[in-house]
Amino acid sequence: MRVSKREKAVTIYDVAQLAGVSASTVSRVVNGKKVDPLMTERVRQAITTTGFQPNQLARGLYFQQSRMLGCILPDISNPFYATLFMAVERRALEDGYTLLLGNTLDELKLEARNLRIMSERQVDAIILTGGRINEVRPTAELLADTKRIQRRTPLVLVNGHLDGLELSTVQVDEVEGVRASVRHLLALGHRRIAFLGGVPHVRATIQKREAFAQELAAAGAPPGLTLDGIYTLQAGADAMRTVLNLPRHEWPSAIIGINDPVAVGAAHVAVGAGLSIPRDLSVVGFDDTPLASTFYPALTTVSHRYEALANLIVDAAIRSIDGEQVQQVLDPSLVVRASSGRSASS
Repeated sequence: MRVSKREKAVTIYDVAQLAGVSASTVSRVVNGKKVDPLMTERVRQAITTTGFQPNQLARGLYFQQSRMLGCILPDISNPFYATLFMAVERRALEDGYTLLLGNTLDELKLEARNLRIMSERQVDAIILTGGRINEVRPTAELLADTKRIQRRTPLVLVNGHLDGLELSTVQVDEVEGVRASVRHLLALGHRRIAFLGGVPHVRATIQKREAFAQELAAAGAPPGLTLDGIYTLQAGADAMRTVLNLPRHEWPSAIIGINDPVAVGAAHVAVGAGLSIPRDLSVVGFDDTPLASTFYPALTTVSHRYEALANLIVDAAIRSIDGEQVQQVLDPSLVVRASSGRSASS
């Protein structure tokens, strides 16, 4: 049996010979250094002709960079985190970085393990979402662990922060997102509004609930109903069953889910009980995940503007590699769809 010989890899010296320049000039062009424009064009043409593929590992060793970013999130099955990860990965690839995923399964111990492993693998920066950065009172152990990682690897916190640590942060103004949702429902004539879902020890839950209550109070509306629950379809369904067990005159005419799955889970139970959306019950979600546009009727929800958010996150990560500290805030947008309508009593 005849075995074909492996094709010889094109080297930087082959490119240099074809372009009529030195190997160091080719290296400078490949690494984005300033080179005479005519020489740069000759090198690029030679690269195209030869099919030369720069050795990313060698480039990384030269610049002491791996060209890898870590991204640690609590639950990849949550559509918000899945959508965010894909948007960040697309942007990272455009900038020449590979994105490594660490899924913590909502466990702080696994989060710590992922942080340690990524730092040991010498990723250039770590993007951290959820977990410890959303704890209202992070333990001294968590803070000390974060400091240890920070000394070795830049960190970028997304929608969270840690008191006492100076880190790059990228935030979506989720408080404004809740306020916009409440204002939208009030403008439609709703007065009895419920906020479903959220874990009390999570900072984002507290902030969203406070914004919900404050916006209702500012409008002179009755205090809204709030019900605990995690971030799943089942949690939304359970919360809606609790609502429907109230006397009929206490039922809200509109609900806001802490995220899209909670809103959709609640809506399914409401429809199963004979309610029509939005005629009998308006429903608003949060995050604008693919679930929102595929639900029927299409879900009104708050968008994190994923592409814009991903741009800020990757930009913050790259700038943190160069020693900068970045604090960015992104305004969300309310996407009005068919699940919210005028109150029947208005």
